[in-house]
Amino acid sequence: MLVKEVLNLHSIMNYYFLCNELIENYIHTKDIEISMKNYIKTNYELLDDIYFTPKKIDKDKIENIIKDDKYKNILLDMIANLEKIDLNETFVNIIDELGNILNYKNINKKIYIIIGLNTTTIYSVNYKNENVTVILLESSLGLEENIKMLLAHEYTHWIREKEIKHNVFENCIGERFITEGIACNFSEEIVPNKQISYYTIVTDKTVKWVEDNMELLDNFVKNELDKKDMMYDFFYMFAKTKLPDMPVRTGYVYGYLKVKEYMKNNSLKIKDIVKINWKTIL
Repeated sequence: MLVKEVLNLHSIMNYYFLCNELIENYIHTKDIEISMKNYIKTNYELLDDIYFTPKKIDKDKIENIIKDDKYKNILLDMIANLEKIDLNETFVNIIDELGNILNYKNINKKIYIIIGLNTTTIYSVNYKNENVTVILLESSLGLEENIKMLLAHEYTHWIREKEIKHNVFENCIGERFITEGIACNFSEEIVPNKQISYYTIVTDKTVKWVEDNMELLDNFVKNELDKKDMMYDFFYMFAKTKLPDMPVRTGYVYGYLKVKEYMKNNSLKIKDIVKINWKTIL
């Protein structure tokens, strides 16, 4: 596993490029299914700690997913795209650029760049008593702009985690709306001219539903913002939502639109509000 430590002003970023083992194996075997099996077998203990167990991946289904032609084609496209960039240098340069734009580099993070099973994008997890970031490289298709979008999202989380003295993801839904809204809007600032669904990582249908029901949602959450009872409804993929016809993961879109409106009304950018108290916006 390639580990690269980068010291940049007050930041120390440790990159663990576990994904490179799959890529190197494929170059040798020319068989993506065999390469995935070898990669998982060699790295199973680590993958179990940072991916399979926390993401509740059914280990009995791993073999079937590896054999899936659609998934194998995603991996092959990813590898083809990665041939056009230096992955290690790309990560270092993107993180440096994000820190410059936000004028904040006091970040110490470990980032594990893995091949998962295409079930998520980027997330944080506790590993060996430390909060680390995991990015599933196949979710980016190996495209630099997708990697940049995901890292931009996460960089704002790192700042809020460091500056706000409570759990920004579990404290209350008001905090979570704004934390995710800031992240999605910064992704748009960094990789502009995409659909809202790209930044919020939901379907276009979900975006349209939220846009059409903002007043309904405002009334629904107005007495719940400082609670966390509705966290499941707004932010989880398999939620059974209380509002009729409300899609899952609408919290990302709702937060995105609230932050967008606030920035527009006050002529601000994300660097101006990345550490803001959520109550200022909602």
